[in-house]
Amino acid sequence: MERLEFEMFANEILSRLPTKYVARLRCVSKQWRYELSSHLFAIIHYRRVANNPYRKVIMLTKSSIDIHNLIGGKLDISSRNIISFPVDTHLSNLIILASQYGILLMCIQWRPNELILWNPTTNQFSNLCDKKPKFFFDLREDAVGIYMDSSNDLKILLLQRRKDDVIPRVYSRNTCEWKTLTFLKGADYASSLYWWSSGTLCNNVLYFPSPHYWTPAKSYTIAFDVESETFSKVSIPQSTDLIGRQTNP
Repeated sequence: MERLEFEMFANEILSRLPTKYVARLRCVSKQWRYELSSHLFAIIHYRRVANNPYRKVIMLTKSSIDIHNLIGGKLDISSRNIISFPVDTHLSNLIILASQYGILLMCIQWRPNELILWNPTTNQFSNLCDKKPKFFFDLREDAVGIYMDSSNDLKILLLQRRKDDVIPRVYSRNTCEWKTLTFLKGADYASSLYWWSSGTLCNNVLYFPSPHYWTPAKSYTIAFDVESETFSKVSIPQSTDLIGRQTNP
């Protein structure tokens, strides 16, 4: 079977199968494993699974990693399936930083130089640490976001705060390489008085809320356009009039 014909067969037919059957089919041959492990197939398969009424929820506890079916918005406890994490560490050290298309971005406490990109369905993972592992990722100082660009390349944005600078870096799953971008000038973006959270993706923009520890009025949000790969600063409204306050009758 020609490669192009098999790729069409995989993307149009095999992508409709349940995840456990796809995992078994990867063992058929090297060609099957290659095609069914491709980035494009993963996206197509996830989108088909996402339209399935039987969705999955992953639960991370101190003693196990559980996957449950989500049926009609309710957790099906009887569908519990226990999986293992591919890196040798205590489960209590794991933190889920972000997710996209069923792929999880993880970090391991006490091993701050490691970022793990993990597919819990296939149990495949990648350690995103580059050739300079020292101070690669700091859970207290850095922030991360995960997104898909227009070419269907899964990417990781890492904002590293080092001394007086913010170093933005982007990882490409297609090339398995990091590249450095240009960040905003001025202001105290690298100040430890701001606490950065993981990025939230909305309309092709990653938002990183940055609340100030002592002065809420100084808080702001960093916006990253995933297509132009540029940054901007967005002020956080201080008014609570839209929500209002509850009062006792």
